[in-house]
Amino acid sequence: MSIPPQKSALPRRIDARKLVQREQQLDGTVPSDALPRLVSSTESIDGDVQVQLAFGRDLQRNQIASGHLEVQVHLLCQRCLQPVTERIEAEVNWGFVWTEEQGNALPKSLDPVIQEGDELDLYQVLEDEILLNLPMVAYHEVECVSRDDLQSSGKAAEAEEQRENPFKVLEQLKGSSNKS
Repeated sequence: MSIPPQKSALPRRIDARKLVQREQQLDGTVPSDALPRLVSSTESIDGDVQVQLAFGRDLQRNQIASGHLEVQVHLLCQRCLQPVTERIEAEVNWGFVWTEEQGNALPKSLDPVIQEGDELDLYQVLEDEILLNLPMVAYHEVECVSRDDLQSSGKAAEAEEQRENPFKVLEQLKGSSNKS
């Protein structure tokens, strides 16, 4: 049995312009412990984030990166409050810009990524992409809590009616004072 080659960690800081000029491809991992917002948004993360990015120019000469990322995370099931495993996969279509106005001019098919200065924090941009792809509500696909537990029973309403009204004594006192 052969062991697949280990992918190397991607650089944290990149110069998107140079990568676009060279039409570079990045294929590697991002350590999950380098993504603090993702760590705080999940119960745990299985392994590192797998990333493939290809840099270049589109037909309108925009500087772009396209690719794919995937990671497996554990979120809290909102039904049973136990961990549920979610595989997060996202297609990446970025357009690199240096001002907000340039970002507004990009085609709608590209997500603007503003590179301030000479370098871009690749980990932060990837973390943003993962956070945007987390499910709004996590739950197990199979029934993890019985439907009977989710429905209220009529017994609770009956018990509420049978409980003595604390103001009943005041009503009786008020009634006896009116008779005098």
